[in-house]
Amino acid sequence: MATPPRITAAERDAAIARIARRHARIDDVRSSELGTEPRDVIAYALNRGPAGVPRWVAAADHADALVLMTWCWWEDRRRERRLLRQGRQLGLSLAELGAPLGITTRQGVQDRLDRLDALLEYDRPDEQLTRTARREARNRDARQGWIDHHRDTVRAVLAGLLAQAHRLLDTDLPDTDLPAAPDGHHSRAATDGQLPGAGPGAGDWLDELAADYASDALSPATLAVAGLVAAELRTHPAVLALDPRHRLHTALREVEALRARYAGAV
Repeated sequence: MATPPRITAAERDAAIARIARRHARIDDVRSSELGTEPRDVIAYALNRGPAGVPRWVAAADHADALVLMTWCWWEDRRRERRLLRQGRQLGLSLAELGAPLGITTRQGVQDRLDRLDALLEYDRPDEQLTRTARREARNRDARQGWIDHHRDTVRAVLAGLLAQAHRLLDTDLPDTDLPAAPDGHHSRAATDGQLPGAGPGAGDWLDELAADYASDALSPATLAVAGLVAAELRTHPAVLALDPRHRLHTALREVEALRARYAGAV
């Protein structure tokens, strides 16, 4: 099984905010059940049911819930490593630590801890995503080596995402191509660099990504910003209405494939 992309706190919070905005927009009478913790929001998306929820809202909720599920996956790995480390410090034997995990040998427990250490060596769930912070961290981060080694591939994937995103923003799509909003109007693509219905700063993240690409200042946080842009696009009604074979969907898949390769390699 492939290692999922790393999800930063900013990506986690953005996914929760998108779900909350969608349900506020449709005046969901059950939105008070949503909660703010990732696992609570995932449970809400799974259990809300179709009554009073347009299909495009439910689809976007599930896409964002998978972002939150990935956050939880990484958080579970962090907790497991912490439990194993603290358990050893408290005098538990490797056999005692391994028993609840179904590991029957002392070496198996040690191997598991070693794998967790390798996986989380450069883990930064609260990574700063401002360009200033990225510049300061760029030369200190060991993950930078992977990006430098695959720079041509990274740039090609980002170029595809930027091109398709700007094409969406710069084109007025026909009303008939888009699902009806709860107020009876059809969503339209914007011409001012901001996705209609997206959260504050969605266009800013796209600008940040474009600036990193233009200056060739690619860093680990650049890939996190690309994840934010991809998530905003993937869950937008205009994008959900596109043919699955549309080049924007291809660009989004390539971004996530790149982030998965990066997460698995470092």
